[in-house]
Amino acid sequence: MEKPKPSFSSTTVPVTLSNGDITFYCPNCSCKLIVTERAAGKQIACRKCNAQVTVPGKVIPPDPAGRQTVNLTFRQDAQASLSDLLKRVREGDMAAVKAVLAFGPNAVPAVIEELENSFDEPKENRAADCMADILVKIGVASVKPLISKLGKSRRAYYALGRIGSEEALEALIRELTSVNWRRVEAACIGLGLTENPNAAYVIAHLENTRKTTRVGEVFAAAGSAMTALQRRLATRM
Repeated sequence: MEKPKPSFSSTTVPVTLSNGDITFYCPNCSCKLIVTERAAGKQIACRKCNAQVTVPGKVIPPDPAGRQTVNLTFRQDAQASLSDLLKRVREGDMAAVKAVLAFGPNAVPAVIEELENSFDEPKENRAADCMADILVKIGVASVKPLISKLGKSRRAYYALGRIGSEEALEALIRELTSVNWRRVEAACIGLGLTENPNAAYVIAHLENTRKTTRVGEVFAAAGSAMTALQRRLATRM
């Protein structure tokens, strides 16, 4: 007896509507699917995994005004689905991370809000770690929002270092002059995480911080960051 094919609703994946086509992702295998807008609300077979997938959206009225209404509906549905996905990420659902990444830069504002808002919050926060990983994978589009979180979120420092763009590194270097030693420590750690092959100039800033600080935690963080950078750069020579 043939095993029945799974059936999935597509209301929790990113959706775009343009040029008369609906673009969305299979909830079972994440395959990108493009169908005519007239298929909205109908079931189709995924071209990759063959699962039965419901095409997002409502049946589109034939008039142009109706199309605009559907566009708005798709945007609202996408925003709602992002909130649901972030909730699943907070609960430890790693499968939801891939779906959040499918939103690309559009996910950044919502993901940024999931980072911690104070250095006084516990360092151990797996949900915030996952959110930082998402921002790093999105890349340079995350840099400016992450800079706005400096002074509040340790993970913003670490994510900027991992992204490693010039703008990100310069923001961390500026933080080395902060009067708040915890900000300086976080900046040192972040700079030590960069894999930018052109980041050799960062070592001088870390060395200066190490020489001038009177705080043991900053001294240790700057030294560790220098060592990590020197080793990383040496392997690429």
